[in-house]
Amino acid sequence: MHRLIRTALPLTASLIALSLPVHAALLPMDNQSLSEISGQAGISIRADVLATVREVRWTDDGGHASLRNVKIDNGCLTPASCPNGSGASFAFGAAQLGLTLPIFGVNLPTLKVDVVSNASGLQQLQLTLPDLTSINEQLVASGIPAQRIRVRVAADMYIGESRLGSIEIRDITDLRGTFKVWGH
Repeated sequence: MHRLIRTALPLTASLIALSLPVHAALLPMDNQSLSEISGQAGISIRADVLATVREVRWTDDGGHASLRNVKIDNGCLTPASCPNGSGASFAFGAAQLGLTLPIFGVNLPTLKVDVVSNASGLQQLQLTLPDLTSINEQLVASGIPAQRIRVRVAADMYIGESRLGSIEIRDITDLRGTFKVWGH
């Protein structure tokens, strides 16, 4: 009996401690604080997307225009549509929105998020797209084919119920951009 009490008492106390509410405060962190904790100044986000959307519709004064059967993928529908540069091809799959070239040490995310300070010291949130344009300029100058972000967005276009045709966007080779966001 005493052995059961000696075993059950610490176990019961542990369970009670685990069930007590725990409060933790989320504190804002600037770029310096973030880099001190993780060794990184910001975060990198890689998004590969495979999606189907039935309809995107815009309505005005009773009429509407729409995109139907919207597909987002890498566009590799046949082996010839996505050669990989070494005689083979990429398989059909998710849109690869970042760029990875391991042989050159390039691993660009879809989006980089950083906290930066402007000339007056005001902190800003900076969103940076991959600099695909500069990389491709260097590759082409070296005789290497340009790399592309493998993405295809395809849809059928409609005005009301009348089909106008289809639209397709694919294979981004020129892309770079930075957005900064701050309060006033």
